[in-house]
Amino acid sequence: MLARRLGEFVASIDAAALPHAVVEAIRLRVLDTLGAGLAGVALGNHRVIAPLVQSEGRVRIWGVAGGRSAHEAALVNSFATHSTYLEDGSRFTGGHPSSVVIPAVLADAQQRGASSGDVVAAVAAGYEVFLRLGRAIYPACVQRGFQSTAVLGAVSSAAAIARLRQLSPEACGHAISIGANLGAGFKEALKCSSTQPLQVARSCEGGMVAATLAQAGQAGAPRVLENGFLPALGAVTTADIEAIGADLGDGFRIHETYLKRHAGCRGNHAPVDCALELVAAHGVGASDVRRIRVGVDTVTRAAAIEPPASGEEAQFSIGFSVAVALVEGDASIFRYTDALLSEEPVRAMMERLEVVVDTSLDEHYPSERGAWVELELNTGERFRRAVSNARGEPEWPLTAADVEQKFMQLATPCLGKRAGALRDAIRHLENVDATQIAELLAPQEDMHNPI
Repeated sequence: MLARRLGEFVASIDAAALPHAVVEAIRLRVLDTLGAGLAGVALGNHRVIAPLVQSEGRVRIWGVAGGRSAHEAALVNSFATHSTYLEDGSRFTGGHPSSVVIPAVLADAQQRGASSGDVVAAVAAGYEVFLRLGRAIYPACVQRGFQSTAVLGAVSSAAAIARLRQLSPEACGHAISIGANLGAGFKEALKCSSTQPLQVARSCEGGMVAATLAQAGQAGAPRVLENGFLPALGAVTTADIEAIGADLGDGFRIHETYLKRHAGCRGNHAPVDCALELVAAHGVGASDVRRIRVGVDTVTRAAAIEPPASGEEAQFSIGFSVAVALVEGDASIFRYTDALLSEEPVRAMMERLEVVVDTSLDEHYPSERGAWVELELNTGERFRRAVSNARGEPEWPLTAADVEQKFMQLATPCLGKRAGALRDAIRHLENVDATQIAELLAPQEDMHNPI
């Protein structure tokens, strides 16, 4: 039974035995996730779910004064993180493990005073379950209308919390079985980006519910993965199911995940990389451009909102992302605003831009999520740049310095000088407990971020 096999694996993870490269990958993803969540708080995105927050407690909502229960803190932190679309992801699952695993782990760890080693092991467990199950159901789950992160979130955060609490192998398996029932969400919800993160946040919280029930001795359906979760969400074969449990413990898959350089939907990023590289290589300014054509695969184009009607919708607009990068020099989260969408230079650039489907790019999807950009200048010159994947993918990774720089840009508005101290603490994550991390996540004194 797959849930039992995964549970045995989850319970066996020892942080001290993890390869250095895996621990380093976990450090960077925790830092990256905190940055994304803090940016969501700085933008006020977390206030969408303020009516749901009613508890008092001591667990930190990132960048917010006071405390809440572990469940509500995880809910808000997950929502804030995913609301920015800045977290890591996997092109092999179409989802974002960080925004469902890490907020749950840090909240539960602070509540329980868990050791730093257990935090590292729990993150490893959550990622592994997310990525293994996700490969089996993707892209079929999206073609059936589901959002990967939401449907994978509860089962993966359940695995993470079960390991954090050091549950028995049997209980870890039950947590996974129960969690498989609690993740839900639709791709169509992405059309309303202000509330869409709720399905991800509830999935994150659902894993905590599942682990709590398993810890209390409740059982999950033994074959719910094989007979429910997997066939419902994807066109899963016997070979796919066997692949999920293959080589457990021999190699961790966290390195399959990408880290984002730009904001907005991942489908925007390869086109933005192409555009920025073209203007840098040829010394082109925005005013020099007469026409732009962007080629993407069918799946990427289907997820895009063209043209966007708001700054929120612009996060899913390839046209806006490329245009704003050319006009402003980057596509950071702080560019996706109603005001900038309305500015004449950006609107004019978008009018000169066409996004087309290149079906040849479908041939290697999702192993490759490439794009190309063609620039035609006012002089008649034409330049073209194509990439197989956006920067930040395993084949073209961001450096630790890149991730830290991104974090500082995102975290400083909330934390001020404390952002540097938090960055330094996460560099030694395996030696820093969750309470210390929570203290460093307090807002700077002049920052008011109510929930």
